[in-house]
Amino acid sequence: MKLLIIFPSEIRSGAEEYALTIGKAAINQGWEVNAAFPQTEKTTSLIKDFQEIGITYHPLDIAPVAGKRLKLFREHIPHCYRSFSLLKKVNPDVVHLTVPWPFWCFDTLVTCAVLNIPTVVVFQLFPGHYHYSNLRLKAYQWAYNRRQKWIAISNNNRDFISESFKIPKEEFPVVYNGAKTSSEFLNYSPEDTLNLRNQVRQEIGINYDDIILLTVGRLHFHKGYQDLVKVISPIIQEFNHAKFVWVGEGDKREYLVEQINKHNLNNHVILLGYRKDVPRLMKASDLFVFPTYIEGGQSFVVSEAMAYNLPIITSDASGIPEILDNKIHGLLFAKGDKEQLKQAIFWALKNPEAMQEMSKNSALRLQDFSEEKMTEETLKIIKNIAYTTN
Repeated sequence: MKLLIIFPSEIRSGAEEYALTIGKAAINQGWEVNAAFPQTEKTTSLIKDFQEIGITYHPLDIAPVAGKRLKLFREHIPHCYRSFSLLKKVNPDVVHLTVPWPFWCFDTLVTCAVLNIPTVVVFQLFPGHYHYSNLRLKAYQWAYNRRQKWIAISNNNRDFISESFKIPKEEFPVVYNGAKTSSEFLNYSPEDTLNLRNQVRQEIGINYDDIILLTVGRLHFHKGYQDLVKVISPIIQEFNHAKFVWVGEGDKREYLVEQINKHNLNNHVILLGYRKDVPRLMKASDLFVFPTYIEGGQSFVVSEAMAYNLPIITSDASGIPEILDNKIHGLLFAKGDKEQLKQAIFWALKNPEAMQEMSKNSALRLQDFSEEKMTEETLKIIKNIAYTTN
């Protein structure tokens, strides 16, 4: 089986890590795997990780262009040509296409249909009901019927896909994103955990008794960081040992740094940038705070926090309530509600024992959303469409 993994991202985030996970699982099955995505400074580490596990990398510039003028010549025709050339060169048995945003990958998706190549399309982020022009909608529907299988990553995600493309939702399988876990940290003893906590605090320059409120995600508007920065001041007035540690990069970094400086939060907010040791940081933290506005489904990082018994405070965005019940598996607040976010953090800091009990419940709940289950179901769909359509 020759699998070609394609995505259009110029950065490294959850959707891209997902594609890497699927590629690794396919390699472990003995498949020949190729991957194609833009070659940028921010995808350098991703390219290396694909290559290190035996996946052949191909540069493919299909990132959306800025602006709307002359898109036919600036984006659509070049993207179709690049996709066509790649597909002819690799000649895959099946394509796995990760779509990080509703309008992205249109040209590649259609090119796969034109060549009649079995294609599995995974919509990682579909935040609402989108309106497509009649021409584009018909093109999507035509492509869908050309040996393609589209996957949703939550019921919430599936509803939006169905409404937007006017295709019955029953035709889309739901495969929840699974948590990426490390057995090393899962099996840590209390003594090992305490040593790790002290080690991480020393590394990032805070005191051993400081409380770490960890956030992981792109520094982007839809992750809600702008809300979090506005509620920190009253929290640290009462909990001076609270440290907000943010992992991730994105286009809002400069804005967030300005806000941190404006509110004199430099001693309480630590931006670590992109990190490969997120499990380690989770194991060393006290709370996971996730003020997101939009998720494709239930969110990879929420699942990871569940796996590492890290108490969770999260918005009720997208499919998150499908796996977390409020005050059973964590604290949920209405997305975009800064007051509820602030009160949830206050409550969590004042009730650490209750939060720990919720984290135990969430770890049990996660058994239904493992990475193994995600990869097994996805590879099964890939094999089915490859073998049943040939």
